[in-house]
Amino acid sequence: MPANRLLLVATAALVSSVLIACGSDAPGPQTFDHRLPDRNTGGADNGGLGGANGGATDNGGVTAACATSNATAEQLPLHMVVVLDKSGSMCEYTANTDPRDCNNPNSKWAQMSKALSSFFASAQSKGITVSLITFSGETCSASVYTSPDTKNIALPDTNGTLDAKIASINPGGETHTRYALDGAIQYAKTVNTTGKVAVVMATDGFPQGCNDNSIQSTSTIAASAKDTIPTYVIGVGNLLDDLNTIAASGGTQKAFIVQTSNQSLVGNDFATALSSIRGKALACEYALPQAPAGETLDFQKVNVQYTGGGAAAQTLKYSDSCSDTSGWKYDNATSPTKILLCQSACDKAKADGSAKIDLVLGCQTNGSTVK
Repeated sequence: MPANRLLLVATAALVSSVLIACGSDAPGPQTFDHRLPDRNTGGADNGGLGGANGGATDNGGVTAACATSNATAEQLPLHMVVVLDKSGSMCEYTANTDPRDCNNPNSKWAQMSKALSSFFASAQSKGITVSLITFSGETCSASVYTSPDTKNIALPDTNGTLDAKIASINPGGETHTRYALDGAIQYAKTVNTTGKVAVVMATDGFPQGCNDNSIQSTSTIAASAKDTIPTYVIGVGNLLDDLNTIAASGGTQKAFIVQTSNQSLVGNDFATALSSIRGKALACEYALPQAPAGETLDFQKVNVQYTGGGAAAQTLKYSDSCSDTSGWKYDNATSPTKILLCQSACDKAKADGSAKIDLVLGCQTNGSTVK
């Protein structure tokens, strides 16, 4: 008896990050709008599926004839491990290294705290869970940072738990970057989530204090986990180009550098960096649903369709190793739990504000054979 076929169609409208010019308002975060066309009413919106004779452009054999039922996919959640520098230099409020006063509203600490507060409270951060690790010069050991100051706080943080923790901190000491990142990644590996885990390190300076506490040693730590836990870096200051090395090693290309030459823009620029990271971390992973009772999902009959603004749907090719960077793959080909867009496809989707992604089950997978 032939296996029941299941059609899954999930549409994600991707709103690309907006770069702001000097003096403009900070952009909103990247958002996702899941929409499900009704496949059973015979309406005109068929989500790019071809008819029996293949009506869609480059549809890879995905037609209404093999797609017979539907369900909604859910975007995967994100657990963000925020690693926040609380060294003494965070209290600087001019271009000079002295004087220092964290209560000054123009200080790096006050500006970052304000931006984080807005991010934590934003309704557009729904679906993100945060654990907060703060670091300075307590000790030269990663074990100090494997237990977050506050953990598993669902956003938006309506109770202000994260705000209260940050408000209780009195910055001071050196910058033990390598040990903080090592401990944060160790903790991140223990986070129990069906979605994605990412580390976001915010720091204003070059690593200081302790042996083997350098850009190179920190980069080695970031590289050790980049395939499963990317490291994003936000640098606040003027001499932070070396932080690009940490970000690149952590799989996120380069650091977000927030200049302090104009103190009034630090908070907005920091908020912009957080919003961009949110979009990059969430954009290109989709969960597979459980099949209805009595049915099974055939992973050899899964297709991903990309529809750019005003264009016909294109069925992307399956590429187990992402050798086809414009294709897609499973997280685990033998026991899939989620669908991942390969790099070029992901970049293309994020760059097109009107793009949508359809996940379709029921038709033979377009591309290489699923192992």
